[in-house]
Amino acid sequence: MDLTLRPTIIAGDKSPNDYCVIHEGRSVGRIRLADERSWQGIVWTWNVNPPLPIPSWCNGSAESLDAAKDEFKAAWERLYASLTPEDIASWHRTEDLAKASASWLK
Repeated sequence: MDLTLRPTIIAGDKSPNDYCVIHEGRSVGRIRLADERSWQGIVWTWNVNPPLPIPSWCNGSAESLDAAKDEFKAAWERLYASLTPEDIASWHRTEDLAKASASWLK
């Protein structure tokens, strides 16, 4: 299953060490270096977050970006395998409506 990373952009600013995870052109989660937790050492947090009910095992932390990517991918594949075609259609509809609604703010 192909997943790609792109830099997270918040209010027009790229955040270093902060990535959106993309599957088939849609954002399905985030992986980022949790600088605010530096007292714990290097911590990369990850979470799967399409607009669906998300189980608790769809987020975690790792000691490296590569480990976070591997853990994310395993959780995403597990979640995606559990989705019905109706779940996927609902997710896409919700996301598409949100994008269309946000366009009037520009």
